[in-house]
Amino acid sequence: MTATQETDMSHAGVAEIIDAQSQRQHAEVVAWRRHLHRHPELSFKEVDTADFLERELAAIEGLEVTRPTSTSLVARLAGGRAGRTLAMRADIDALPLQDQKSCDYASRNANVMHACGHDGHAAMLLGAARLLAGLRAQVPGEVRFFFQHAEEQHPGGAQEMVNAGVMQGVDQIISAHVMSTLDTGHIAVLDGPALASSDRFVLRLRGRGGHAANPDRCIDPIMIGAQIVGNLQSIVSRNTDPHEALILSVTRFDGGSAFNVIPDAVELWGSVRCFSEQVREQVPALVERIANGVAAAHGAQCTLEYIRGYSPVVNDAAVAGRMREVVQQGIATAALHAIKPLPNSEDFSAFLKHAPGAYVFVGARSSAKGIVHPHHHPHFDFDEDALLHGVQLFANAPFHLNA
Repeated sequence: MTATQETDMSHAGVAEIIDAQSQRQHAEVVAWRRHLHRHPELSFKEVDTADFLERELAAIEGLEVTRPTSTSLVARLAGGRAGRTLAMRADIDALPLQDQKSCDYASRNANVMHACGHDGHAAMLLGAARLLAGLRAQVPGEVRFFFQHAEEQHPGGAQEMVNAGVMQGVDQIISAHVMSTLDTGHIAVLDGPALASSDRFVLRLRGRGGHAANPDRCIDPIMIGAQIVGNLQSIVSRNTDPHEALILSVTRFDGGSAFNVIPDAVELWGSVRCFSEQVREQVPALVERIANGVAAAHGAQCTLEYIRGYSPVVNDAAVAGRMREVVQQGIATAALHAIKPLPNSEDFSAFLKHAPGAYVFVGARSSAKGIVHPHHHPHFDFDEDALLHGVQLFANAPFHLNA
């Protein structure tokens, strides 16, 4: 028997154990998820959420639990076999949204809702932690379970956790997100870019106001701003590599107070999303050059405030390849599904600056069950069968990533 065959048999044996045990504890994972869904908390305010998770983690023998920040947790499991250190991350915060579902686990906190699936992520990782602790003798290396606060609000909780030292000694890191556009039973793992960066900008344009009947005596910032909006699209079409995706949208145009008055100034807000750091670095100078050029041509003044958000989430090819093996060999009721990178953003990228990793999309849509609403929707829900896939994904990962 070859070493590869022995490894494959080992993976198959572990997968069978994980499948059986995850099936047995599925009802409890669902209960954890529903508790969290009933009691959501906003970014940086996840006090009760963190306390609940800490109590559940403390009840699992073999875990060392710490609080790197006031509302985040890290649980460490020292495996019984030699291997590398793998971190696995779940986000735990909710959104400022009123839950409009009528189910018995709908949010009990007014205008706060788990409308993105973070309650499910936390339950999946908690389930995997319990399962792996029971298999500690067979687990290779060290596993760290990150329960991260404040993914939804920039500057994000991931960077705070990094600053607290959670990535010291970590060799690889993974995360997973339930996906409302992917049917339950499908899992996607991309090589390279998975999610985009998310930056913002504010252009403040000052002209000279006056009566709308005398535009020749004014420097009209609304007219100039409209030209800037159109000209900014040349960044996408003429100033960056057409093979590199870039989205630039002006999303707000403020100015004026009356029908017959040309204002002195207007303000433009915008969003920029990129999959490449190289393209991302070019954008601020291009926005400033175009906006200042148009403004100057009409005798106006323009200033730019550029706010950097989350960096692109770029999967490491080797880690992503191993995670595809996990899906193919470790999850009997799921299959790989090909998708394109998504222009959404999230702060898992902060962890990826310190170790290679992969971000995985877990299908959680079910038309048959009426679970079809998108993320960040007041009727958002996800198919709880996806929790089983998430637990199995996390629980099988240490064995494949140490192969």
